[in-house]
Amino acid sequence: MPYRPVVSRLRPIICTVFLLIVCSAGMIHGEDMTRSYDLEVFVGDTTGSSGEQNSAISIYLKNYTDTIAGFNLWIQLSRPDIMEFQTNLDIIEYEVHYIYTEWDPGDPLIPIDSVVASPYWVCTDWSGPDCIDSVSMLGYYKCLEYSGDDCIDSVFVEWVEGVDPVYTELKEAFVGNIDTVGTLVQGWEMITTRSLTETGQDMLITAFADQAGPPPDTRTPGIGYPQYGVMPLIKILGDIFPMDDTVTNRTASVMINASIIDYFGFSDEEGNSIGVISEDIEHYTYFMCEQWLVQDEVCMYWNRVMESECPPEPDGCDSVHVDTILHGYLDVDECCNPAGDSCIREIEEWQCPDQFDGTGVWHAGSIRIVYGSITVETGTCGEIDGVEGINILDIVYLINYKYKGGPPPENLNMADVDNCSGDINILDVVYLINYKYKLGPDPSCCGK
Repeated sequence: MPYRPVVSRLRPIICTVFLLIVCSAGMIHGEDMTRSYDLEVFVGDTTGSSGEQNSAISIYLKNYTDTIAGFNLWIQLSRPDIMEFQTNLDIIEYEVHYIYTEWDPGDPLIPIDSVVASPYWVCTDWSGPDCIDSVSMLGYYKCLEYSGDDCIDSVFVEWVEGVDPVYTELKEAFVGNIDTVGTLVQGWEMITTRSLTETGQDMLITAFADQAGPPPDTRTPGIGYPQYGVMPLIKILGDIFPMDDTVTNRTASVMINASIIDYFGFSDEEGNSIGVISEDIEHYTYFMCEQWLVQDEVCMYWNRVMESECPPEPDGCDSVHVDTILHGYLDVDECCNPAGDSCIREIEEWQCPDQFDGTGVWHAGSIRIVYGSITVETGTCGEIDGVEGINILDIVYLINYKYKGGPPPENLNMADVDNCSGDINILDVVYLINYKYKLGPDPSCCGK
């Protein structure tokens, strides 16, 4: 009788169990398991109590292609009447470098004008028209020649220490509160948070795993892959406003704003953007000559105009300058018209065919962004049995739940009565007894 390894019979069972686990994880987050994205960013749905402080909004990440070493995320709330992110008004100190550009004609030692020096990558080695090596320098590009309002030739002017000034300046900023314990960015070297609207209804997060320093610099690793969206990327703290139980609409959307590419982006350890498509877009600049010399061959003064101000064809404008601009955009799901010049972004595939009079063309992106929500629960702290009024029945209900296998309270948060300790135990039972029969303090659940 030939020998047949038992493990061969187990393989289909093991594979089936694995698929069930993976699919279950996808269904928890409401995902389409028929699609695979390189990068997925989503906000977890959460609940909180009326008036709750320090409610955590968790952002999650799925990543299958590269190590993530930095990101920008702009999170926004849809309901200013439900919640706000925690912010503190701080005074931020930062250095600004200046380069003098003009001096007093009467005293050449007195500068009268300057420009701000910014970091640029400046090419230090060329191979024909291609730059093969560069270095980061502080400075600015000084224009040497203009064509109308456009600079057509320039030179880089470097900021020189000891010659050009640097000043410490102050700026007010609304800094957000976050929690990184138990998240993917725990231990990262730089994380900044700002409410751009200064209202607490938004939060821009900028994070880098490693801040380059002088040797010996210990490198902080980024987020490796694959990531399956189990551990939070980061948690934002917010406060829920008091809300009467009679209010029926108790949910606010927590949105990731990716419409401005400067405020949404993920990069690898080399600084390359993940999921960004770049393309060259032609840019046209139109000019009309205001003064001709030498039989319309030499123009003494060019005036830049709008395309609509050009004379009708075949004459047109006297000069047209054509340039290309490098434009980047996120590679998300989108539905476009057949020409591809009009698109609806972040749309489901099944919705696409009916768009653009039934001619929509589907594009499957490599990045997926999913909004989350915060829902304010109803209930009164201490009303454990779900019936209005706190009495001995609530104490009995809690004892049965904790120690006799009874059903859990409909809202567990309403049973954590001992100043929101985070755990339901004998202390909550004692707290309720003291409140009802020994003139103890009122029940105090999270935010209640």
